[in-house]
Amino acid sequence: MTRRTYNQYCGLAYALDVVGERWTVLIVRELMSGPKRYSDLTSSLEGIGTSLLATRIRQLEDRGIITRRQLPPPAAVLVYQLTDTGRELAESLMPLAIWGIRHQLSHTRSPDERYRAEWSLPVIASLIDRHAIDSVTGTIEFRIDNTAAQLHLHDQQVDVLAGQAHEKPDATVTTDAATLTAVGAGRLDLPSALADGRITATGDPSILQVLVTSLTAPATPSDSEKPTPSR
Repeated sequence: MTRRTYNQYCGLAYALDVVGERWTVLIVRELMSGPKRYSDLTSSLEGIGTSLLATRIRQLEDRGIITRRQLPPPAAVLVYQLTDTGRELAESLMPLAIWGIRHQLSHTRSPDERYRAEWSLPVIASLIDRHAIDSVTGTIEFRIDNTAAQLHLHDQQVDVLAGQAHEKPDATVTTDAATLTAVGAGRLDLPSALADGRITATGDPSILQVLVTSLTAPATPSDSEKPTPSR
């Protein structure tokens, strides 16, 4: 298959050569929460089609964004995961995701819109001050709209893991997707959501304080309050 290109000597154009095709960024998003089997990707990316998924995976492998490996027994299955280059790409996508929730995602989720908790958590993880978790280690389980995912804090890092924790988490946060989106967008701060019950949190106070500190932000300025770019 001939790879399409903008044929422009520009970093943004070259980046779009890699991620500009439909579904490509969402495959990267799925792997932000850890290695996935091919069947995991087909399940979470409903509508992509197996042939197109195989093509996108091959393109990402060719670009050095993802790699495959065999899990050791007893699992012994093939999984796909981000490379170091892929993780760098994932980090670069967080400002785009934040732009999306600030400017395009202000509505309550409609019944036909699919959702998984691990789709929200990379944004939340990107907002956590790494200096604030210098001496904090633990797992926060998020229960959002009947789905679950985790943030694992360790060594000034925050890892996103899909699904419920295998062991009892150090803290638990329960809410709905629209509320967590509003917090991530800066339209609602975490203390306010905790106070009015839209978010409930239990567990280790030191770990929960990391969230409160990181997600307590001033309201996003309105368009009229933003500086006007020079012409």
